[in-house]
Amino acid sequence: MPQTSDPPPPPPLPSGINPAAPVEATKDPPAVINISGDECGWAWEYPELQKGCYLNRVCQYTPPKQCQYYSVPSILQVGPTCGLTALSMLLNGHPSAAEILEDAIAQEYTINGEMFSAQYLYELTRKHLDGHGPGACQLHEGRLCCSKVKELLQAGGCLLVPYDADVNHAPCLKTGHRAHWALIVGYLVDAHDKFYVLARHGKTRNLAVWSLDDLSESNANLREFAQPKGYPDLEFIQPPGGLAGSLGLKKRAILINGLPQQILHVR
Repeated sequence: MPQTSDPPPPPPLPSGINPAAPVEATKDPPAVINISGDECGWAWEYPELQKGCYLNRVCQYTPPKQCQYYSVPSILQVGPTCGLTALSMLLNGHPSAAEILEDAIAQEYTINGEMFSAQYLYELTRKHLDGHGPGACQLHEGRLCCSKVKELLQAGGCLLVPYDADVNHAPCLKTGHRAHWALIVGYLVDAHDKFYVLARHGKTRNLAVWSLDDLSESNANLREFAQPKGYPDLEFIQPPGGLAGSLGLKKRAILINGLPQQILHVR
């Protein structure tokens, strides 16, 4: 019989990254949650959306006025690669976060996967969206809670957004000390006309549901770098001017016109 060789092992992570470091240890809630009574019953046909709204106490008993999103598969990050993982999710895993990491290192945008520059991630996004047509993405500067962002989402667009992540990964205000990246895949407008975004990110498989106001405030407070506790000895690249500079994260996001897959119109 002809001999077959084993497939080559995957490339090693950059030196110093420990996938088991506490900062990356992801503990999702159980895959099945017993949602009591009629809570979020309007979304029973969309289990991930129903679970996200239930966990975040959004539209518990009243269906939203508007809701649409892309059912983008989640990818859990390995190492401090939240921005690159969010970009890989946008691209449906092709290329992978590891492949984008190789590209980012070659471009000298990162050392270990960190992405403290919206400009750098925008350049990678534009490169990997090549073929989706001119103007497939653009760099947004300013508050996220604005008509431009809302209209983009309502037209089927997406966002890559840096923000401060709380212990439950929701937006918080830590002046950039817990900077993280998320992919916004849709939106929801509740019965009181409050605007929410539906998000994916690399630290949980759950679909997140956040107030756009909260995400906007968190994005606007990104002004200081802090060494991540899970990586006390790693060196990270900061752009000239830091997080609040012209190449940084503060009041910046990447707007994407849309995705090739079908968008789900819940209402």
